[in-house]
Amino acid sequence: MVNKKKSKGNSITQQARRSQLEQRKQQVFQSAPRKPHVPTKLDRYMNPFLISMMLLYLTEEERENFVTFDPRYDRPKAATKPGQQESAKAKKIGAASSDAKDNNNANKALTTNADQSSDDTAGKSPEEVAAMISKAIKPVCPFQNDTTKKLKANPSVSDPLTLLARLNTRRLVQRIRHYQKNHDIKYSFPPRLNTHQLATLEWEGLLQQAREKHKSKDVASSIEASDNNQQQLLRNIPTPYEMLMFSPCPRAVTALASYPRSGNSLMRNLFERTTLRVTGSDMRGGLTKHDLVGEAAVGANMVQFVKTHFPERRGTPPFRASRVVLLVRNPYDAIESFFNLMMTNTHTTSLSDEQRREHNKLWQEHVLKEIQVWRDFHEYWIAQQIPMLLVRYEDLIRYPDKVMARVLRFVLEVNNMSFFEVRLDKCIRQEQIEQLGSYKPRSGGIGKSISKYSPELLQLMNMGIVSTMQKLGYHEMLVPKPEEWKLEAVDDYAAEFIPRKTDPIIVNAGKLVRGPKQFIDWVKVRREMMAKAPEQCMCEKCLNSRLSKD
Repeated sequence: MVNKKKSKGNSITQQARRSQLEQRKQQVFQSAPRKPHVPTKLDRYMNPFLISMMLLYLTEEERENFVTFDPRYDRPKAATKPGQQESAKAKKIGAASSDAKDNNNANKALTTNADQSSDDTAGKSPEEVAAMISKAIKPVCPFQNDTTKKLKANPSVSDPLTLLARLNTRRLVQRIRHYQKNHDIKYSFPPRLNTHQLATLEWEGLLQQAREKHKSKDVASSIEASDNNQQQLLRNIPTPYEMLMFSPCPRAVTALASYPRSGNSLMRNLFERTTLRVTGSDMRGGLTKHDLVGEAAVGANMVQFVKTHFPERRGTPPFRASRVVLLVRNPYDAIESFFNLMMTNTHTTSLSDEQRREHNKLWQEHVLKEIQVWRDFHEYWIAQQIPMLLVRYEDLIRYPDKVMARVLRFVLEVNNMSFFEVRLDKCIRQEQIEQLGSYKPRSGGIGKSISKYSPELLQLMNMGIVSTMQKLGYHEMLVPKPEEWKLEAVDDYAAEFIPRKTDPIIVNAGKLVRGPKQFIDWVKVRREMMAKAPEQCMCEKCLNSRLSKD
C-alpha cells in the first residue's frame, strides 16, 4: 500500500509539472515581440510547433536567418477584471493537468491558445524567445492513434508516428538549408500546420500540378509563364527533402517478402521516394537510423506495403496480406551478404580477408545451412495462392524505373500510370542506383561473391536447388562462370501470377523454414571474435570507438 501511495503522489507531482510547462510554453509564444508584416506573393510562415522542432537541428547562426514569427497571430486582448485573469489561468492549469498524458492535446494547446501574456519575455528578441522555447520543448509526435498508445507500453520500441514526425522535421530543415545555400531563398511554411498536415498539403500540390499538365498546352504554358523562377523552384522540391506520410489501405496490405539481404530496403526506399508513403515492416531492427521509419507498422490503417522475412524468421505481429511482391536474389550473393551482416552486425561493413580465413569453418557451415533455408523460403511463397509479383534483385538494380513501374501498378492496383511516370522520372531515372538506397551497399555487381566459394562448396550448394533456380530464372548461374552469364531481364521486368483463389493469408503464422539444425548463435560468435582480437571487431560500436580514438 505504501508503494501505491508513493506512485500516486509522484504521478500527481508529474502532472502538476507538466501543466506548469504547458502554461509556460503558452506564455512564451504569446508574448513574443512581433515584426511588421510585409505581404509578398510567397508569404508563408512557420507555426510555433515547427519552430520548436526545427530549433533542435538549426545552429545559432541559422536561427537568426530562418526562424520567423507570424504577426498575423496578434489578437486584441479582451478587457478583463482583476479576478477574471486568475480564474482563467486556474481553469487552464486544471485542463492541462487532466490532458497531460495526451501529447496531441498538448500540441493543440501550444498552437491555438493565445490569450495570455508574461512580463518575463518583454523586450526580448524573437531569437531569444526561440532559444527559451528550444529548452522547454521536446520533439513529440503531433498526432496519435491507438497504435501509438499500445507501443508506448514498451519503452524500448520507438513509435513510428514519432519517428516520422522527426524525419519530416529533419527534411524540412535540410530543405531550408538547400534553398538558402543554393538559391538564396528564405523558405517558410503555411501557419498552424503540423508535419502530417504539411505533407498532405504538398501531396495535394503534386496532384494539382499533374492536373495542370493534363490541360491544353496553351493553359499549361500560360501557367508556367506566370510563375517566376523562384516559384518554380519552390514548387519542385528536391526528392530527398520531400515529406512522407502514412496512408491507410482499403484492403489487406501487400507483403514485400524476401530472404535477408535480397534488396528489400532498396525497394522500400524506391517505393517511398515515388509515392511519398511510408512502408511498413514486421521487424524492429536498426533500419530506423537509415530513415525507414515504418518499423513495427504492419496494419492496413497505416501502410500499404509491408516488408517481411517470414518464414525465414517470425516477425511481430501477424498481419493479413492480400498480395505479395516476392523479391528474390541469387543465393551466392545473398548468402555471402547475410554472412557479413551477422558477423559484423551492420548493413554496410564487410569482413576482411584475414577474418574470413580465420572463420572459414564457420563460413562453410553457414553456407550449407543457409542454402536449405533459401530454397525452402522461396518454395513456400511460390506455393501460396494469392496474387504474386516476382521481382529479381538483379533486374531491380539494372532497370530500377522499369521494375518499380511494375511494382507500383501491382501494389496500388492502378491502370493509369501517367502521374507515377512523372514521379519515376524525377525520383529514380535522374539518380544513380547507388544513391537511391537507404544506405551505401557493400559492393555492386552481380556474382562478385562467387569467388568466396570453393568449387567443392559450390557443388554441395547446387545439389538441392536446381529446381528452385530454374523457377526463379537463375538456371544459367548454376555454372560458376560469371563472365558467361547473360541473365537477361524477366519479360516485362517482373512476372505476375494471379491464382483463381485470392483470399488473404496470415503472415507470421505457421512453421518456420529455419529449424534448430539451421540455427547459429551469432551473438556468441561475435563475442568470441571480439574476445580473441578486440582491435579486429567490425561491429558498428567498435568501429566508432576506434575512429574516436584516432
